[in-house]
Amino acid sequence: MSAATEQLLRLHKPVLKYDSHECYFADSAAEWTDNRANRLQQAGGRVLAAAVPADGEQQLSLAYLGPAQYAGSEEKAVESDVISDGEGDYAKQAARLHEEDKYRNRIYGHATVDSEGRTWLQYWFFYFYNDFNLFGELFGAGRHEGDWEMIQLRLDDGGSPDYAAYAQHKHAEVRRWDQVDLAPGATRPIVYVARGSHASYFEPGLHSTGDWFEWADGKRRSPRLQLEIVEDGQPEWQWLLWPGHWGDTKPGVLPFDDDSPVGPGAHPQWQDPLKLVPELRSTVVPGAAAQMAALPGLRKAVALRRDGKLAVEYELGEGVTAQLQGLVVTVNSPDEGTPPLTYTAAATASAGVVELPVALDPGKRYDVYASAAFAGHLATASRRSDLEPEAA
Repeated sequence: MSAATEQLLRLHKPVLKYDSHECYFADSAAEWTDNRANRLQQAGGRVLAAAVPADGEQQLSLAYLGPAQYAGSEEKAVESDVISDGEGDYAKQAARLHEEDKYRNRIYGHATVDSEGRTWLQYWFFYFYNDFNLFGELFGAGRHEGDWEMIQLRLDDGGSPDYAAYAQHKHAEVRRWDQVDLAPGATRPIVYVARGSHASYFEPGLHSTGDWFEWADGKRRSPRLQLEIVEDGQPEWQWLLWPGHWGDTKPGVLPFDDDSPVGPGAHPQWQDPLKLVPELRSTVVPGAAAQMAALPGLRKAVALRRDGKLAVEYELGEGVTAQLQGLVVTVNSPDEGTPPLTYTAAATASAGVVELPVALDPGKRYDVYASAAFAGHLATASRRSDLEPEAA
C-alpha cells in the first residue's frame, strides 16, 4: 500500500456514535480468539484450537487462522468451521475484554480497487455480540455470536471521496459525499451505530430496515478509535481471509435472525466494493417518522440510589394502551472507565419503581438511560438520568 493511500485511510477514519443502550463496541477481533471460553471447532464438533487449549489442541489466536490452512497444521480451513463461545454471558465477557488496552476501540482500514478501476477505502468493525432485541415480545430474537460491520468510501480521480456506502444488514445505504455528516473541522464521516445490531446509519433516530425498525440515537460519547491498516498479502493479515464463522449461532425463522458472520475477506465487497453497491446512486431508505409517532412513550425515568443499589422511577406517557413488559436500563460511570452494561427489569404497571441488581459506588457518578419495552412494539426512545456522588 502506498503512503498516500495509508494517509487517506487515516484522514477519513470514521467517527462512531453509539446508541445510549449499546454495551458492545468496535474492538479488536482478537477478543474472539483470545477470550478464555472460545474454541475453534469443525462441523462435527472436533476442537482444533482453543484460547485455553486442552491436550491435543492448538493455541487459538488470530495468527493461527488462515485462508486455506491453519498455521503450523495440515488442517484445512473451511466455511463450516466456527469459533464458539462456551461461556454464554456475552455482555460480561465483552466488558472484561474491552477494559484491556490491547483490545478496545479498534477498527480495520482496507483499501481496494473495484471492477471498474476505482479506489475505495473500507473500514471494518468487529463486535463481540449482536443483540438486536434487548427486551420484549421478541425476546431472544436477532442475537448471534460475533458481528462484522463496515462502511466504504469511493475516491474520485483527485483522491477525494465522492460516495459513501454504509452497510445495513443485507444491503447498504448510499449517499454522495457532500450529503454525509462529518466530524467538525475534519473529513471523517460520522456513523450512527444501531442499537444492538450495529448497522451503520447516516443519521440518528429510528430507522426502517424493510422488515423491522431499530434505534440509532447516537447519545453515547464517541471513543477515540485506533485504526489498524491492513496490508494485503502480508502474513499478519491472513486471518482476515479465514473462511469460517466468528461464532456458532444458527439463524432462526424471523427476518432479523441471522447466523454468526464470516470475516471481511469472505465478503464479496472485500475484493470488489461494487458487489455491495452494484448500482452506485443515492439510496432512498423507507422513513420511520410515522411509526415513531405511533410508538408508546416514556414520560419519566429517574435514577435513584436505594441502599447502595440502583432503582428507576418511571411513568408512561398519556394514552399508552400497549402492554408494558419492562424497562431496559443501561448504566455507565464516567469515573470508572469501564464500558456500560445493560439490564432488564420486568414491569407491567403504567408507573412505578423498578429495582436492578446494580451496586452503586457512593463516591462515583453515573449516567443511566432507560427505555420501556412493550408487547408487539419497539422499545421507546431512551431517557437519561444522572446520579451525582453521595454527600460525604
